[in-house]
Amino acid sequence: MTNLNKQSKQKILITGANGFFGTRFIKTWGQRYEILGTDVGPKAKVALDITDREAVFSAFAEFQPDFVIHAAAIAVTDFCNLHPKAAHKVNVGGALNIGEACKEHNGRLVFISTEQVFNGNAEPGPYKESDTPEPDTVYGQNKLEAEGKLKALLEDQLWILRFTWLFGLPERDTSINPNVVWNALQAQLAGKKMVERTNEYRGLTYVHELIDQFPKVFDLPFGLYHTGAKNDLSRYQIARLILTGFGQEDRLDELLDHTEAPQDRDIRLDTSLLAANGVVFTESKDAIMKCLKEFGF
Repeated sequence: MTNLNKQSKQKILITGANGFFGTRFIKTWGQRYEILGTDVGPKAKVALDITDREAVFSAFAEFQPDFVIHAAAIAVTDFCNLHPKAAHKVNVGGALNIGEACKEHNGRLVFISTEQVFNGNAEPGPYKESDTPEPDTVYGQNKLEAEGKLKALLEDQLWILRFTWLFGLPERDTSINPNVVWNALQAQLAGKKMVERTNEYRGLTYVHELIDQFPKVFDLPFGLYHTGAKNDLSRYQIARLILTGFGQEDRLDELLDHTEAPQDRDIRLDTSLLAANGVVFTESKDAIMKCLKEFGF
């Protein structure tokens, strides 16, 4: 019976497996699915350079995934702006290699995109899937280009998920990324005063709420989905909320200051389409409190 169950597991190939999302996804779903997690660098358990088309096709031929989650990318905005050729090679060329391998081996692809495709839009969010993105960074431009090329290649095998900013705290055997909760805790540990913008708005999604619901994505109609939680608070208001959650409400003026960017920034996403399909997220302010409670604050 054990061998039969093992053989019947659906297979998921995930790129960027060493990342913030990937490490937690594998820990959560490694028993339900047979998962091949690939990445580059010395920590990669299974090395796969997505810019090497031959290596990508070889990995697909051997593993034969049912689903592919393409999370690998160069996502550091400043690096991409300074090194556009390297960024394009990974973020567009690598994505296209993955897409072509999915086409060849009939794997259904979840392409992880980003809210930052709207970073150059003049009008404020929240943005719907039908709104036209105007990215003003190389990273956002790369992601939008990759979306278009993958849609042209994979008409009936593709989900595109534009993520909002994921947050969470360090956990054993997982990676951590810069995010609002972790940044606030680091500032306290370092004894540094935080300075946050009063005119910047972003979606903020608890990483475990996304991962816990992820199998629902595989049942969605193929297409583009804005993904994550609703957030009505500015970066400054969110920082106040987090510090209060850490029990520092009496020291807010000591720990936090505010500033204003030269231009308003609002790249929030309207995620009502995903919610209408059964993937619903807790509003950011409540999800942050949920996260802090789960970690004992």
